[in-house]
Amino acid sequence: MGDPLSVAASVAGLLSLGLKSTESLYDYYTACRDQRQDLAKIADQLGGLFESLQILDQIVHTRKWQPTEQSIIRSIEESLTRSEDTIHVLQAEVDKFKKESTDNWKKKALVVGRRAAYPFKRSTLEDLGDDVNDFRDNLSIALQALQLKEHQNTQGDIEEVNAIVKEIQARSVSGDLRKWLRAPDATVNFNAAVAKRHPSTGLWLIQGSAFTTWLQQDNSFLWLHGFAGCGKSVLCSTAIQHAFRRRSANTTVAFFFFDFRDKSKQDASALLRALLFQFCGQVPALQADLTRLKDSYNQGTPPVLVLLEYLRQVVVGCRHTYILVDALDESPMDHSRTEVLSVIDTMRQWELPGLHLLVSSRDISDIRDQLQFPAMKQGVEHVPLRNDNVQQDIARFVAFQVDHDSQLLRWGDHREKIKSYLTQHAGGVIEFQEEARRILSLLSYASRPLCVSEVIEALAVDIDDLECYDHRSRLTGGADDILRICPGLIEIILGTYGDQEVRIAHFSVQEYLLSDRIQHGCAADFALSGPLQHGRISKACLLYLQKDELLQQILGPDLVKQYAFARYAAEYWHHHYRQADDQSARYLSNIVSTLLTQRTRREGWIRLHDPDHHPWAHGMRSDNIFAENTPTATYYASLLGLDKVLASHLSTSTADVNTQGGTYGTALQAASAHGYEKIVQILLDKDANVNVQGGRYGTALKAASVGGYEKIVQLLLDKSADVNAQGGKYGNALKATSAYGHERIVQILLDKGANVNARGGVYAYALQAAVATGDNEKIVQMPLDKGANVNAQGGKYGNALQAASAYGREKIVQILLDKGANVNARGGMLLDKGANVNAQGGKYGNALQAASAYSREKIVQILLDHGADTEQLLPWVRSRLNSIIRQLGG
Repeated sequence: MGDPLSVAASVAGLLSLGLKSTESLYDYYTACRDQRQDLAKIADQLGGLFESLQILDQIVHTRKWQPTEQSIIRSIEESLTRSEDTIHVLQAEVDKFKKESTDNWKKKALVVGRRAAYPFKRSTLEDLGDDVNDFRDNLSIALQALQLKEHQNTQGDIEEVNAIVKEIQARSVSGDLRKWLRAPDATVNFNAAVAKRHPSTGLWLIQGSAFTTWLQQDNSFLWLHGFAGCGKSVLCSTAIQHAFRRRSANTTVAFFFFDFRDKSKQDASALLRALLFQFCGQVPALQADLTRLKDSYNQGTPPVLVLLEYLRQVVVGCRHTYILVDALDESPMDHSRTEVLSVIDTMRQWELPGLHLLVSSRDISDIRDQLQFPAMKQGVEHVPLRNDNVQQDIARFVAFQVDHDSQLLRWGDHREKIKSYLTQHAGGVIEFQEEARRILSLLSYASRPLCVSEVIEALAVDIDDLECYDHRSRLTGGADDILRICPGLIEIILGTYGDQEVRIAHFSVQEYLLSDRIQHGCAADFALSGPLQHGRISKACLLYLQKDELLQQILGPDLVKQYAFARYAAEYWHHHYRQADDQSARYLSNIVSTLLTQRTRREGWIRLHDPDHHPWAHGMRSDNIFAENTPTATYYASLLGLDKVLASHLSTSTADVNTQGGTYGTALQAASAHGYEKIVQILLDKDANVNVQGGRYGTALKAASVGGYEKIVQLLLDKSADVNAQGGKYGNALKATSAYGHERIVQILLDKGANVNARGGVYAYALQAAVATGDNEKIVQMPLDKGANVNAQGGKYGNALQAASAYGREKIVQILLDKGANVNARGGMLLDKGANVNAQGGKYGNALQAASAYSREKIVQILLDHGADTEQLLPWVRSRLNSIIRQLGG
């Protein structure tokens, strides 16, 4: 019998096999990464998986497990067992590659075409990427469980760990559903908050009457509010731990942390998607319900009100549902926070006995007003955190830190004075140092989180005097130097890819730096102006890209690691440039023009990051990408929305604005696709051809129509753009804009003579495109009013009625039937259910089959009332139809 306090030998063997096969594949693709961006991407994915496996392997072979950690052992075993098939697939790939060396594959690629050779095939890379991602998802369950265990071990909260581990295992929902929900991972914030909690702090809340009432009373609500930095998130994490103790078969718990640093955790949709994802592991029927919702929205994200209704159904179905939401104030104070507060208000108005809702935030006016503060009972429905209990928590924390800080031990009796001073001034503003200004500016306005090496390299750019990279000013102490410059204002954390990531320690610091309040205090010199700081960051990026080492040497991972700011500078200089103040933009325009027009500099930039070539990827492009059709300076200025740079460039050169090349084919299509109205006007004034065919969207008009850029559509039509030009995924501009729900553009195109019955593209006709991708009755009615054939056959769904039936668009079904749609019409592809291919048509066969397949009861009734044929149905659909008819009382 195996040792119950160790990972099973068979599972350890799986881990060893996964580690070896991943290492082999990583080494193989790393050798080829400089050839193509997709090869670099798969190498990076494999590298991340390899690191995770190494961590887990070390833990399995070195950790001494405790009797209370059996759930963690099971989590590791289950994670690896779920990945067994993937591990064998990876090993099979290794075996294929062993038959021929990397050099032999490269030679074969040159003969048959690089993308035709097996390891370089796009399909091979895509399948391998999916396998790697699934493997990492499964491993993350075990790794996060281990991380949570470490946090809880320091506090003795073993029960909470077991509960949280079970919650994390909600990740075992289907991959398709997980990918569709895109639920932000709230456990990241939870772990961070737990790690900051000092033992014995927060007990006053848990043991108090307000929290006890919230736990036990039906339809309870509690608001924790206090000043920035008083420990609301830590208290919320403590409340989450204690709420999990009440979990049972009919009691569910879910939580969410809004986060000003993470854009994926700032709006109402993110909140609801995260809560529903967590409930998937606790409410048996929810996964099936959400899968049907996914299908009904054609893989798109449902509106907030729809997600909210599904959450209400979860609450109705459980005896007790505990929902805890931290940091409402970290949702941006615009439409996002307004919608978040509306969602909270709606949940309270449900008045469902099983709902227990706890929220925390700073005490600010819009939140106070929305929560109807005057009517709330202190100590029952809200708890202010400016009280003696919080002060005692701060005192305990300060005392512990001072007593255990090795650097303070030599102060002897003076430590008591230090404790007293820090405790009394815990809410005060720390004096800034001059060197901190640029660090805080970088962290406040950076387009993504920065790692330590990136911050150090950026600071070495002298943007005021020398206007170049100055290696003499480079910090040599790494993270320690940065922390010494900004004590208490920033923190270093472990980033997603294992880097040391620098971030502002708390939302209140960044808010203060950007607020008007700082301008009237002693720290006024450190006030940050957005446009000015964007200009300075853009300048630092552009000057960094001028480094001779990046231009003269062959780019590779080692060189880019050495010059750590290069990737960020190449990817984001133009983001900051577009947001810079006018004076900075004018000054930098010459540097930008040089970057775009001088071939050596342009190619050096593009090798680091090409915004025209998969801008979401992070790999470098190799030397062999620069062919004769490499996009021009005009194209890149248009693609990036640099109107002043473009105007200057065209006024001083003989550049042809119609030169073709790049993802979008022409500069005009690139600008149209991104909504850059000024750029479009500049190009049209320079006689850009509006009807050039090619590129991602086929024509500039279709690009603007897909994006919903009404003014650009009108500009192009005024220049005689062909409204019926065919090509691309959707066929023409009318079908494209109908599919994306742009009502006003649909009307503009129809007024310009767009052919409503032109056939082509995935949906064949504009009417089917409007029906299949949205629930906008006006867009459906518009082509009908212009004579669209309601029974036109073809496209993905066969006809418009079948599409509307499949997606549950009840009102649209009625509109189509009123216009004479044939209820029994067939056509198109077939469901793969063993049906006779000559018997049925459309993706679902016919409208009745489509409605029955997804249990659209009301639509089934409408179709039956209009004479739908019930005889020629697939057997599995007939069974479902009979069930629906019984429910309808037929």
